[in-house]
Formats: sequence, structure tokens, C-alpha cells
Amino acid sequence: MLFFIHLKELSTSHLIHSYMMRNSTTEKSNHAQFAQLLYIIQILATRLDDFQPPEQAGFRKGYSTVDHIHTVRQIIQKTEEYNQPLCMAFVDYEKAFDSIETWAVLDSLQRCHIDWRYIEVLRCMYDAAKMTVHIQDQQTRPIFLRRGVRQGDVISPKLFTTALEDVFKTLDWGGRGINVNGDYISHLRFADDIVIFAETLEELGQMLSSLNESSRRVGLGMNLDKTKVMFNKHVIPRPVSVDGILLEVVQDYIYLGHTIQLGRNNFEKEAERRIQLGWAAFGGLRRVFTSKIPQSLKTKVFEQCVLPVLTYGAETWTLTKGLVHRFKVAQRAMERAMLGVSLKDRIRNETIRERTKVTDVAQRISTLKWQWAGHLCRRTDGRWSRRVLEWRPRIGKRSVGRPPTRWTDDLRRIAGVGWMRIAESRDVWRELGEAYVQQWTAIG
Repeated sequence: MLFFIHLKELSTSHLIHSYMMRNSTTEKSNHAQFAQLLYIIQILATRLDDFQPPEQAGFRKGYSTVDHIHTVRQIIQKTEEYNQPLCMAFVDYEKAFDSIETWAVLDSLQRCHIDWRYIEVLRCMYDAAKMTVHIQDQQTRPIFLRRGVRQGDVISPKLFTTALEDVFKTLDWGGRGINVNGDYISHLRFADDIVIFAETLEELGQMLSSLNESSRRVGLGMNLDKTKVMFNKHVIPRPVSVDGILLEVVQDYIYLGHTIQLGRNNFEKEAERRIQLGWAAFGGLRRVFTSKIPQSLKTKVFEQCVLPVLTYGAETWTLTKGLVHRFKVAQRAMERAMLGVSLKDRIRNETIRERTKVTDVAQRISTLKWQWAGHLCRRTDGRWSRRVLEWRPRIGKRSVGRPPTRWTDDLRRIAGVGWMRIAESRDVWRELGEAYVQQWTAIG
């Protein structure tokens, strides 16, 4: 089954063919039109980013999933240490990019003060968008598309996040969420992946209901079967429902590819999952690793396809000797599989590493975290990943006894209590990084 999208540039409808005669007049005309369209898209992409708040990290230059993963993990860590209540809801929209109303997208551009001529170009494109379905030799009549943004278009994610920002502007969430040094963080967004924060389940339910109502106005529908709720032990349990549907309470949730879990040992499941995914990536390439190709090529494949899977989100990890040891054990097993040896062969780890020449997983994890910590301290744009790092809850008390290991503990051991000030100097921070990495690579 094939789908064809007919697009209208300005006032003329064209069917875009895959093959045209080289150097033809039609080809040159189409190239000129597409060049103009790409220029408009580049301008819009730059302008629309300026209207996004720090809560939105999706499809923005300088932002990544690590920003939000770090923010969520810091909020969990500090509310747990200071015995503060924390409720979270992970919102799932049903076919969000295909459901958003076209008029809502265009209206949001007007509110961003985008030049009306650029908006008119997009309006013509979307008004003329239609689809035909080819099944064998038969073709349906053209179906005009009145919802959703165009799939595969580089500007589509920007248009969606702009329309979604209009939805959140209608919400009266002032003073709701978690108080971070006087400012409230109520939610985080990565395109349509949304997590909402609250101190009570009652407040969380009210926020979800208002978001659901505002989203419906622009064609977005929350998938209540996949929207999950999570809260820590300091919250009084009560049911949370939206539109009369009771939301499921979960102990862990995969957010932006990272397992979010509450409690003191909130990283256990993610560590186990990372190792499992690393083995899955290794297993998918086992024929490469066990073949007779040069070891140098195997090493490149491992470092480009397996190591990034093992260490995804390492910037946000609270490192301990036990955690690093688990990852080193997993990597050694993969290296032995590459060389076709086993523990029974009693080959020293140093000898195996000399033959494989792969990057030590502990070195990669610690390097990623050290570099990320430096980036955070040098930021001045007010994003939440930096602000929660400096946050110290004023309400709540620590429990008696040894506090849990914090994300900053190993950084302080190397750079001292004033590590954030030291990190502002790239050169000094880079020099200290060698000692930081060494403390973790030395673990057996």
C-alpha cells in the first residue's frame, strides 16, 4: 500500500515525480521553488525556537534528552534526601503529530508574530495536501488532509511544539508543581513526551484534567491507558482519574529511553536495563564480532554501535564502585566473545584489552559525566537542568544516618566543594578531568 502526498506551492498544484530529465526546464523550476521553500523553513526553524520555554527540549539546538533526564533524576534525588512529597504523571498523546489541527498550528504562528507571507506559504501547502491510496492497480480518490503535520518535513516538529506551547499557555498552573528556589517547575516536555510534577495526587489530577481539556481543543487526545502516575512514600495515596478513567500507578517508567524509578535505590532497574540493551546490541552484531574481519574494524563497530547503548544517559548517573564494576564485567564478557575465548582460558583482562583495544566503559562513563557537569556550570540560559543542580529544598529534613550517595559526591572529591565555580574555567576543568576519570578506570 503506497501513499502519495500532493503539495501545492503557492497557487499551483504539482505532483512530485522521482525521475525527471536532467537539465530540463521543469527540473530547474522545481529546484528554484524548493530552494525558496527551504530558505523559508530555515528562517521559521530559527524564529520558532525563540518562543519556546526551557521546559521544551524537543528538536531544539543545544538541547537533548539528557537535559530532561538529568532534571528528573535530580528532583527525585533531592526530594528523597529531604523527605519531600513528589508526584509525577507521564502523559501519552494518541498519534499526536497526526492529530493536531492545522488551524491550531497556523494560529500559533500568528501569535509568534511570524511574517504573514511565511504563514501563507505554509497555509497553501497544508490546504493543498491530499493523499491517494494505491492498492495494486487501483487508486482511490484524493483525500484532503485537514489534521496533523507533514511527516518527514524538517519544519513539522517545530510547528507541532509551537502549537503545543499555545496549549500550555492556556493552563493556569502558576504556583503548582515543585518549588525550586522560589520558582515552580510544573512539567517538562520533549516534543509530545510530557512529565508533570506535583506535591499531592489531588493537585496532579487537577493538572491532568486541565491539560486534557485544553489539548482536546486543538485535536490532541490523551491516551489514558498509557498515561501513568508515580509517587513516593511521602505522598498520601489516593486514586487519580481523568474523565472518569482511573490512571494506573506504576513503580517505574521509561521516559526518553531512561528508566525512571523512585526510592533510595532508584537506579537499579536502569543499570540492569542498560546492560541488557548492550547485550542485545552486541547480539545483533554477533556475526560481525565473531567473523574473521580485522580486529580494528570490530573495535570500531563496538564503539559506535554497542558502547553508546551501554552508556546512554551516563551523564546523569550517580556513580558508585559497584555500579561501575557491573558495567566493566559486562564489557569484559563482550570482549571475550569477540576474541572467542572464555574464563576457562584464564587470559588476563589486560591481555584481552591489548588485543581488542576498545575504550574502557568506565572511562567513557566518567568522561561523559565530567564533561556534562562542566557544561551545566557554564550555562547561563536558565534551563532547569542547571537550576535543579543548585537547588536545596528549604522544606523537609534529612533522615538520621548516612545520606544516600549524591550525583555531585564524586565531583566534589576531585574538585572540592567549590567545583561549580572551578568548572567555569574550561582549561582548569579539563586538567582535573584526568584525575576524575582515573579514579573510576582504576576499579577492577
